[in-house]
Amino acid sequence: MFMRKLLVVLGPLMMCLLTCLLFRWLDGMLAAGNFFLYAIKGVTLGICVSLLLMVAGISTRNTGLTGWLYVAAGLLFLTLLYQYLEAVRVVNWPALEAIISINGQVVLVESTVMGFLLLTAALSGKRRR
Repeated sequence: MFMRKLLVVLGPLMMCLLTCLLFRWLDGMLAAGNFFLYAIKGVTLGICVSLLLMVAGISTRNTGLTGWLYVAAGLLFLTLLYQYLEAVRVVNWPALEAIISINGQVVLVESTVMGFLLLTAALSGKRRR
């Protein structure tokens, strides 16, 4: 019981430390304002949040809707793909410019949610007993 409590306390701190170290390394590897820098940081944050919930013992019942988590993650991936193609000037659809932003913070949030949904769906899939 003590080890479980210790893991719940120290797990998030260690994950936060490792994430900060990864972000410092990524800042040195990729140029500031790079699309992939925001996307990689976001996916990493989403995975960390999903893992933190597991470490804390917070879980959900399988409601049979895991496939929809994959669909939502896929739609976010398509949105990020469009934003990247728009950023490198490969495509330009004026109708989508009104609703899709290529701001770095938006890319960070979208990729965070995508990483969270993808890992949550993968971990809550049908488990064999």
